[in-house]
Amino acid sequence: MRQPVSPNDAMWLQDTATNLMVINAVVVLDRLDLEALRAAWRERVEDDPRFARLKCRVVRDKAGNHWQVDPDYSLERQIIHAPKDDLATLQHLEDYVGAEASKPLPDDRPRWQFQVVEHFEADASALVIRIHHSIADGMALVGLMFALVEELGEAVPKAGRTPGGGARRSVLAQALAMPLQAPGILLSRLLWRPDRHALHGTRLSGEKRVAWTSPLDLAVVKAAKDRLGATVNDVLMGSVSGAFTSYLRTHANHRLEKLRLSMPVNVRPAHERPSLDNRFAAVPLELPAGDLPLEAIIHLVKARMDALKGSAAPGVIYGLQRALLSFLPEGASRGLIDFLANKCTAVVTNVPGPTRQIAIAGRKVRTLLFWVPQRADIGVGISILSFAGRVQVGVLTDASVLEDPNRLVAAFEEQFEVLRGLG
Repeated sequence: MRQPVSPNDAMWLQDTATNLMVINAVVVLDRLDLEALRAAWRERVEDDPRFARLKCRVVRDKAGNHWQVDPDYSLERQIIHAPKDDLATLQHLEDYVGAEASKPLPDDRPRWQFQVVEHFEADASALVIRIHHSIADGMALVGLMFALVEELGEAVPKAGRTPGGGARRSVLAQALAMPLQAPGILLSRLLWRPDRHALHGTRLSGEKRVAWTSPLDLAVVKAAKDRLGATVNDVLMGSVSGAFTSYLRTHANHRLEKLRLSMPVNVRPAHERPSLDNRFAAVPLELPAGDLPLEAIIHLVKARMDALKGSAAPGVIYGLQRALLSFLPEGASRGLIDFLANKCTAVVTNVPGPTRQIAIAGRKVRTLLFWVPQRADIGVGISILSFAGRVQVGVLTDASVLEDPNRLVAAFEEQFEVLRGLG
């Protein structure tokens, strides 16, 4: 296998010393040993042609970047014991994942890795998962998770079913409108003034920290969205705005008027089964903030999200990404993409995970978490994942921006308590 790296994927080869393009994740499950995980991988993933890229390295030559099968590929180099064997508590795991998120993946092999912590807490194990973003985006990696897991009770949904897309006529209308809307969309984003406050604008160190919220019952979110006539995503994005507003008011004495985010938007056609690749637009989005009740913020967020769904913005941004990486030298394309990214405080993504209980190699999965990478000078990543009727938020920060991300986690949990009163 030797294939050119597409512009969609090449965008995520632009690692820097302070922001690595690596998706980090944690799975906590019933006690599991290394060989059982390798056996499950061989049975369910190893020879599946959809995941052939997992055996490839990126090789750069005069013709550009290519995916090429690693002649030394070995599952024993990809799925390993965690180098530290004393990760017995959540605090230990949190510190370890932050330290790992600060390190690049080995480049002498395919750039993904599963680390097994066999003895975690009293009766559990933990998997520390690291996958370079050039391999795939979050929606595609959910498909990989579905391939690896087994169902418990009711069936696991088919891999790769993706939300969104709308009716065919709506998609066609957006495509026809794109050339007309593109100049205005691009000009408005270029003219944005960058966010400037305690969580954005500080020089990054490259030293990362991670934390995560306690699980929130997804029924709480659904009750709030039903009452407010919104969607689950509207409610969660409103909580993001509320959490940032609360944190900056409490810890930096800063009154946040608006919050600019980079939000991945899936551009695959509805119901397409994703392969391992990147097909999303990193859409700059401005959310309302300020000292408003969470209910009012959610209503305003809904209006913004409805406008985004009906606009050509995701297609325009996706096309711009491809054009910059296809026709400009790497330095120029990186500079322009970073210029747009640096207007934003954080990268925020919301990924729907398995809706039912699942298992890996017969061991029940208890917790799924992940942390989205950032590019340019963004020092905060917010990753929302729903799983088996619960939702959790993972927070990744650069230590120079926020040394203890649990402070921002606390602000999210305050918003969760407010949500309970909106149902």
